[in-house]
Amino acid sequence: MSQLPRLNYKRTNSRTTVQDLYDTNYEARLPKDKSRPYYSSHPATAENIKSAYPEIQKVNGWAEAIVQTARRLHIADPGWLANLMYFETGFTLNPNVMNKNGCGGLLNFCPNSSAKKVGKTVTELTSMEALEQMQYVELYLSEYKGKYNTSADLYMAVYFPIAQGGGPHFSIYNWYLKHMGEAVASNFLNANNGIKTAGDYQKFADRHARLPTVLGTEKEDTSSVVLY
Repeated sequence: MSQLPRLNYKRTNSRTTVQDLYDTNYEARLPKDKSRPYYSSHPATAENIKSAYPEIQKVNGWAEAIVQTARRLHIADPGWLANLMYFETGFTLNPNVMNKNGCGGLLNFCPNSSAKKVGKTVTELTSMEALEQMQYVELYLSEYKGKYNTSADLYMAVYFPIAQGGGPHFSIYNWYLKHMGEAVASNFLNANNGIKTAGDYQKFADRHARLPTVLGTEKEDTSSVVLY
C-alpha cells in the first residue's frame, strides 16, 4: 500500500489547455489547486508521458512500454499507469527503490502479497531496471485486465485489490471493521491519513498526478483539459 504525504494547495479558477499540460514546462505553470481530477479528451501518448515525467524520458523505450502495457491491459489512459508508478515509487520513478517496510519497485511490491503474486522477491524486482520490471508490472495488473475504466480502478488494483471495480463508494475502512475488527480498522485509518473509501484514495492520489486523471469522455465539455 502507498502512504502518500499530505500536501496543501491554494484554490484557483485557472483553466489549463491540453497544450499547456503537455508542454515540457507545463508543471511550473500548473494551477496550484490539485484537489480535484483534471480532464483530457484523449489518452496520453508516449510523448505526453515523456513531457510530464522527465524521469521516464531518460530511459529509452520506457514511455513506449508504458503505452503498450496499458493497451494490452485495456487501461483506458496510459497516463494513469505513469501516474501510479510515480507515487508508488515515492515520487521518484526509481525501479530500485525500497521502503522501510521491505516493499519496493515500480508498484511498491511487497514480500507477502504483490511480489509473491508475480513469483519474485522484492530484492529480485528492485535489482531490475525499469524496462525489465515492466513485465512484472503487467503480470501483476493482468488479473484485472479490461477493468481499468477509471484511474480509481487502477489505483485499487495496487492499493487495496478487494476494492477493485467496487466504485468510489467502496469503504475500505468498513471492510477492515467487518473482517479484521475495530483495532485494525482504526490502525488503517490512522496510517493512511484518514482515507476511508476508494474515492477518498483516488482524490488523494490524483493530487500528485502529472498527467490527466479522467478522460474527457466522462465530462460534457471535452474541448479542453480542465483543472477546476
